[in-house]
Amino acid sequence: LGHPRTGTTLLHSLLALDDNEWAVCSTFCAGFPSSFLWLERCGGKRLFRGVIDDHRPMDNVKLDFDLPQEDEIATNAISGGVSPYMPLFLMRQEPEFRPFYDFEESSFEKKKCWINAFLFLCRKLTLRAAIKTRTQSPRLLLKSPVHTARIKLLLQLFPQAQ
Repeated sequence: LGHPRTGTTLLHSLLALDDNEWAVCSTFCAGFPSSFLWLERCGGKRLFRGVIDDHRPMDNVKLDFDLPQEDEIATNAISGGVSPYMPLFLMRQEPEFRPFYDFEESSFEKKKCWINAFLFLCRKLTLRAAIKTRTQSPRLLLKSPVHTARIKLLLQLFPQAQ
C-alpha cells in the first residue's frame, strides 16, 4: 500500500523477483485480463510485443510484459470500468468515478461488480502461478495505489492478508 510516486513500483518490482514466493499481475495480465491464461500459452507476448514502449513515459522505468503491474488496470477492464482508473479514458467524467476508491458512497451493485471482478482476477493470477511453478501457488503480491483507500474492504475480503 502506498501513494503514487512514493517508491511503490520499485518495492513491488523487487519483491516480485522471487516468483517462488509471490504471484503477481504482470503487464501482460493487466493488458489482457480476460485472456492472459490462454494468450500466454499460445504466443500472445510475441504477437503483441510491439504495442508497448520499452520504458514508462512518466519516469523512464523499464516496461515489459513480464514485469509486475498494477492489478487495478485489469480489474478496471474486467469490471467494465468500475474503477477510479476509468477517468484515464474519460477525464471529463472523473467525478462520477470517485465513489470507486473506497465504495463507501457507491451503489451496492457497483461495489459487488468490482468485488467480483477483483476476486476473479485474483483466482486467475493464483491459477497462473500454480501452472507456472507446478507447485502450490505462491501468495498474491498486489499493488495499486487506490488500494490504500480500500483497506477496510480488502480486509473484509481477505481477513488473513498481510
